[in-house]
Amino acid sequence: MKRLSMSVCGLLALAASLFFSTRIVHSADKIKFLYSPIGWESLPWYVGKEGGYYEKYGLDVDMFFQGASSEIIQSMLAGEVNVAGIAGPAVISNVIGGGDVIQAAALVKNFTIPLYSQPSIKTLADLKGQKVGVSRFGAVTHITALAVLQRAGMVKDVTIVQTGGVSESAAALASGAVAAATVLPPQSLMLKDKGYRELVGLKELKEMNIPFVEAGLAVRRSFANKNPALVKRFLKGSLEGLKRVFGDKNFTMKVLGQYTKINDPKLLEDSYEWAAAAFVKDPRVPLDAEKALVDQMVALKLVDAGAAAKTPVTAYFDNQYVEALEKEGFFKKLWQ
Repeated sequence: MKRLSMSVCGLLALAASLFFSTRIVHSADKIKFLYSPIGWESLPWYVGKEGGYYEKYGLDVDMFFQGASSEIIQSMLAGEVNVAGIAGPAVISNVIGGGDVIQAAALVKNFTIPLYSQPSIKTLADLKGQKVGVSRFGAVTHITALAVLQRAGMVKDVTIVQTGGVSESAAALASGAVAAATVLPPQSLMLKDKGYRELVGLKELKEMNIPFVEAGLAVRRSFANKNPALVKRFLKGSLEGLKRVFGDKNFTMKVLGQYTKINDPKLLEDSYEWAAAAFVKDPRVPLDAEKALVDQMVALKLVDAGAAAKTPVTAYFDNQYVEALEKEGFFKKLWQ
């Protein structure tokens, strides 16, 4: 009888062990995540991944760089990807065209891409009759250049040319093919070290106070509606990554170097400082920023004016996931 009792206890212990092990060792939800660009704008995703914050929320995230936001949108509309690190004109264009990719969070809410010029160009007025390079027409670099030139009353006085990419814009400036160009860090920081002039920097762009969602999280609305808990978990991992960005400079610079392949300490530090000044803690998508972008795109004839007029501004974004986290007390705990 004693031997039987011991056998039963052993079986119960084995069953309990199997039960708890299956509870602890579970497969994470796999997420394919596309993002652009490679640089400080993508730090929340980089740190979310390398800091283990996605894993903390039961997500196995595979991150892939995709050069153009429009290409990321196409992958999302094809059902290959459901969440992506993008913002700006491509999201607007897809909604007006009947697509269901929307903005779910905004992590940078103003223009941050500096305008660099030849050393001989000292003011925006000096660009009269000159060429200004942007990566692609309709891209954030293009919208930024237009916003700056419009504020200066210079839009009709310059010729905006498409270079093909940020690196190509930097090369065009270095070769003298353009007098100025909108170039992101770290390429802009490299230009600065070589003596090119920061004609309009982050400080000036912030002072312009033009609302614009430059970086954030986009989702397929159809997917997010069916998987709201997963979207919130991804946001949690990303925002904990952002908190680490603000609070752990050394780790953030290490991760940034890992993804950008930059090993120059000064470039990494300058990029970090730029990021720390640009990111925001409140990830709500501002309605006025989306409206302003739509109006700009209509003016540039990048989207059909009639279709844009029939599309409510709220169709481009959904703050329900951010607001749900706020109601749960996530932000209060995160930023305390």
